[in-house]
Amino acid sequence: MKCSFIKRDGSASLVLFFAGWGMDLNPFKDIDSSCDIAIIWDYEDFELPASQFYDYQNIYLFAWSFGIFAASEYIQSHPCLPIVLKTAINGTQFPIDNQRGIPTNIFNATCDNLSEHSLLKFYRRICANSEEYLSFLAHKPARSIQSLHDELANIRDTSLSSTRQPMVWDNVIASRRDLIFPFENQLNGWEGLCSNMEIEDNGAHMPHDFESIINKNIINKQLVKKRFSSSFDSGYDDNAFIQRKIAQSLYRKWKASIGINPEASILEIGCGTGFLTRLYSAEAYPSRLVLNDICNIPTVTLNLNITKYEFIENDAEKLSFPENSFDYVVSSSAIQWFENLPQFFNKLHQWLRPGGAMVISTFGTENMKEIKEHVKISLNYKSLNWLDNEIKRNFDIVLINEESEIMLFDSPLQVLKHIQSTGVNSIGSKSASSGTLRRLIRNYQPVNGKFQLTYNPIYIIATNK
Repeated sequence: MKCSFIKRDGSASLVLFFAGWGMDLNPFKDIDSSCDIAIIWDYEDFELPASQFYDYQNIYLFAWSFGIFAASEYIQSHPCLPIVLKTAINGTQFPIDNQRGIPTNIFNATCDNLSEHSLLKFYRRICANSEEYLSFLAHKPARSIQSLHDELANIRDTSLSSTRQPMVWDNVIASRRDLIFPFENQLNGWEGLCSNMEIEDNGAHMPHDFESIINKNIINKQLVKKRFSSSFDSGYDDNAFIQRKIAQSLYRKWKASIGINPEASILEIGCGTGFLTRLYSAEAYPSRLVLNDICNIPTVTLNLNITKYEFIENDAEKLSFPENSFDYVVSSSAIQWFENLPQFFNKLHQWLRPGGAMVISTFGTENMKEIKEHVKISLNYKSLNWLDNEIKRNFDIVLINEESEIMLFDSPLQVLKHIQSTGVNSIGSKSASSGTLRRLIRNYQPVNGKFQLTYNPIYIIATNK
C-alpha cells in the first residue's frame, strides 16, 4: 500500500480514504475537508505502518471499490486505530465472488487481458457519462500496466487466503448503474453487515463527487458552533419545542428512576439555553455545578435562579476532569454531535464517582428521517441497541428507551425554517444546493394535509460501576 496526505494541518480528526484498484493520488488530490486527509492506494501489498495515524483522536474511514476489502483487512490488523465512522462506496468486502462481489470469470479476464486499451475501457465503464470520463482522464492515475496487473493478482491471492471475518460498516452507498460491482451482488454482500444503506439510482461506479460524500458524513465542530450560536441569537427558545419537551421528559425520568440528590455535584454537557438546567436547579442546590457548551451562553440567556456555577465554553469531547469529580453527568439533546462516543463514555466512567449516574438524552436512527430521505444528509445516529451495548461496558443501565415525537407543519418551507432556527442542520461543510432544496420541497409528501418531521429521542439513565 502507498499513503499520501493531501491535507495535514494538525487537525485532531483524519479522513482515511482507501481508493479503488488502479488508482493513485491524481483523481483525489483536490478533495477538501475540515479534517486532515490521507489517501491510500496501490494494493500490490497490504503493508503500511499505522504509527502515522496514532496521534489522531478520530478517524473517519471511507473506502471505494476494492478499497473496501483492503480497508477491512488493514483495519482489522490494527484494531487500536480510533475509527469513529466507516463508509463504503460501491463495492463489498468480497472482491471476487459470483454472488457478493465481482464475478470470478470477469475478474480473471480483466487480470489476464489487461492492456492500455482495456484500461481505457475500464475507465469509461466506471464513469457515468462522456463528460465525467473526459474529466477523469485529465486526472487519471500514472500507473504502469505491470503495476496494475500485480495489484489485481495480489488482491486475488489475498482474498483467497484471508481468514478474517467481514466487518460491520456504518454506511454503505450502492449504485444501481454500477458496471463494475453488480448492484444485486452489492445488496447480497452487505446483507447483515451494514447499519445504513443508501441507494443511488443514477450513480456510476465512480461517484461524481467524493468530497460531498465525505463532508456530509463528518461533524464539523466549527460549523456546529457557528450555526447553534446563530440559532441561540435568533429565536431558538421559541422554536425548539421538541428539545424543551425532551428535557422535561428526561428530568421526570431522572426523578422517577433514581431520584436527585439536591446537594450532589453535577456536570451538564451541552447546556444550551438551559432547558434542562432550569428544571433541576429549581429544586437542587449542587455542591458543584459545571455547565458546558460549545457556544458562549450568556448568563442572561440561562436565566438561572442560582449564581454559584462554572461555565466552560468548549467542545465537550475535549474536556478533562480528575477521576471521581461528579455525582451526575447530565445532557439533553447534545451527544449526537459527538465524533467518538465510546471514548466519551469511557471519560464519563472516570469522571463519575462509583454509583454516580449519567442522565442523558440523544436521538436514534429514525430522527428527521423525512429530511434524510430527500437530502441524503444525516448525522450518524446510533441505534438503541448500539448505545445499550456500549454503555453496559462500564455502567449498570437503570433505564434506556426510545420514543417518537412528530411535529406537524403547513409546508415543507416551514420544516426547513424550523430546522434552521434550531441549529440542527449543522452537518457538512457546505449548505445544500438550491436544486436539492427545491427537490426536497417538491417531493415532501403531506400526511392528512400536514408535513411531518420525526424526532426519535432516546433516554438513558445508568449508574457507574
